[in-house]
Amino acid sequence: MRQEITIAANDSGRLWTDDVERWNALCNPESCIVCRDAGLPSGMHLLAETPMVEAVSAESDPLPGYVFVTSKKHAVEPFDLSVDDQRWFWTDAMLVARGVTDVLSPTKMNYEIHGNTIRHLRMHLFPRTAGDVYVIHHRVEFEQST
Repeated sequence: MRQEITIAANDSGRLWTDDVERWNALCNPESCIVCRDAGLPSGMHLLAETPMVEAVSAESDPLPGYVFVTSKKHAVEPFDLSVDDQRWFWTDAMLVARGVTDVLSPTKMNYEIHGNTIRHLRMHLFPRTAGDVYVIHHRVEFEQST
């Protein structure tokens, strides 16, 4: 049986396409929302910290155990960091991923880096399990709708 779904566009992350000049201005630490704001927003919790990263969870996490690992040094892309800082970022992110895995024993850990909403390097860790909300047990075909 063929199942059809429609994926609708939304405004999340549109600044980089709709206002490139403003988006580029956010590249520097003085304009970066992560670098500029002190403390975590309401509903977010610092789980762990190293000299290079902060590991944060939120009350509205998409999956149990979801964590994002944020670089303490301003960078948009991992390659913007020095080679030593790249090593520390990845090593620390993997330590956080190992810690989440040791506690929750997920079937698979997924890693994502986007940056089209907030222009600051952070890695999203999604511990996946057989019963999580993103599991699709059959192939889905996607078609663009008008």
